[in-house]
Amino acid sequence: MSFYHAGDLDKPAPAAHPIQVLIVDDSVVVRRIMTKVFEADPRFAVTGAVASGDQAIAFARTHAVDLVLLDMQMPGLDGLQVLPQILAGRRKIHVVLLSGTCREGSELALQALALGASDVVAKPSAGHFSDHFVEHLLDRLSHLVPAAERSRAPERTDQTAARLRPAGNLVRAVAIGGSTGGISGMMTLIAGLERSTTFPIFITQHLPANFNPLFAEQIRRATRLPVVIAEEGMAVRPGTIHVAPGHAHLSLGKTARGAVTVQLTQERCLHGSFPAVDPMFTGLARVYGAGACGVILSGMGRDGLAGAQAIVEAGGWMIAQDHETSAVWGMPGAVAKAGLASAILPPPAIADLIIGQWQAVA
Repeated sequence: MSFYHAGDLDKPAPAAHPIQVLIVDDSVVVRRIMTKVFEADPRFAVTGAVASGDQAIAFARTHAVDLVLLDMQMPGLDGLQVLPQILAGRRKIHVVLLSGTCREGSELALQALALGASDVVAKPSAGHFSDHFVEHLLDRLSHLVPAAERSRAPERTDQTAARLRPAGNLVRAVAIGGSTGGISGMMTLIAGLERSTTFPIFITQHLPANFNPLFAEQIRRATRLPVVIAEEGMAVRPGTIHVAPGHAHLSLGKTARGAVTVQLTQERCLHGSFPAVDPMFTGLARVYGAGACGVILSGMGRDGLAGAQAIVEAGGWMIAQDHETSAVWGMPGAVAKAGLASAILPPPAIADLIIGQWQAVA
C-alpha cells in the first residue's frame, strides 16, 4: 500500500451540497490523513475531527453533520456505545464504522449494522491508505447520502401525503426486503411479527455471503419464531422465518401437489444486488397472490420495485418503511413514489398493521 496524497486521484465535480463529515478517531495521524482525503474531494466537507466518543456525541448535537466516520476502539466510550447516542439525535445522521478490529464479516460488524450503522469498513493501518482504498471508500460514502438528502429540504412522501393503495385483507405470507440501514428495522419488525404463528415469513437482506450465518443467528436472538436459512427444494413452513442464503436469491414455487417450496436462483437482476429482493417478491406474488404481503425497508437503489409491482398486480399489497426512520430512503422511497404502497410506516407500526390485518380474517 502507498501513502495517500491529496491530488493523486482525479477530483469529482463539485457538489452543490457537500456531505458534512465528522471524523472520530483517537489517532491524530488517522484524523489528519482522513481530513486530507475528504478535503481533496469536493463532494465532502470536513465539519469536525475529534478524538473521543464523548466529543463526537457533543459535536453531533450542536453542528450540522450528515456523516460520521467512527472508529471502533477508543479510550472511554467505544464505537458501539457512541453509535446509538449519535443516532438518537434530532438530525438524521449516517454513521459508518471505520475500524481495524471490526472486520466487515465479523459478528461485531453485524452488531453495528443492527444498531443502525449505515456501513462498516475495514481500516488499513495508519499511514497506509492506498489510492485504491481511498477511491473505494469515498465512492461508497458518497452513495450513502444522496444529493436530495443534503439539500436540507429532501423530498418526503409520508403516510398523509402519499398516493396509497387500499391495505390487503389477506395475509398468507410476508416477505421483507432491506439493504443499507435495514437490519435495525428488520429486527424490530421481526420481534413484532412473532405474535403470528401461522403465516411464513421470508427475508432478503443485502449482505455479503460471509455475513449470512451471523445474520440468521441474530434473527434467532430477536424472535421466538423458528428461523431457517433457505435451501433449494425446502418445504415452506408455517410460522417460520426463511432467510435468503448468501449465495443465491430466494424465490418460491409449488410442487405438482401444490406444496409451496423454496426455489433458489442465481439470475442476473436489474439492480445487481445479491441476494436480491425482486426475485423473492416476484415468487411471493406468483405463489400467494392476494395473500402476499411485501415489506420494503431502508436501502439504496431500487431493488424490490419490480417485485412490488408483481405483488400488487397479483392482488397482494406492499408496505414501505417511512422516510424518517430509514437510514436511506432509496428502496422504500421508490415503491412509495410509484404508488405501490398501501402504507408508509416505521417498523413497529408495520408489524402492528400486518398482525391486525391477519387477525381480522384469522
